[in-house]
Amino acid sequence: MNADQLVEALRRIKTIVDGTLVGEKLPPRAKTLKSPKIQSTQKSLPDHILALRGSGFFAQPKTYNEVHAKLAPIYPCDVDRVKVACLRLQKCKELRKSSKMIGGRSQVAYVW
Repeated sequence: MNADQLVEALRRIKTIVDGTLVGEKLPPRAKTLKSPKIQSTQKSLPDHILALRGSGFFAQPKTYNEVHAKLAPIYPCDVDRVKVACLRLQKCKELRKSSKMIGGRSQVAYVW
């Protein structure tokens, strides 16, 4: 491609761009790319555990198995999910970590 052909191609591109932008305003750019949060009426597992905390369930140290047994009728889930949720709530300082003797062995328990 020689210089004359290149210049002619650039002119055509410029006329196309000018033709599309004349009189049209570009839409404003969105401030965030995340989708808007939808308000949910359903509670998550940590919300259920915090509700137990609010009702005084964690006045005495409780293991994650005891928490799972208490939640099973209202929020059925796997025991491992309850274990991880309790651990995360402890890291966020929503629960405190303690220990409890069960069968002669010390186990991790959560208290508030």
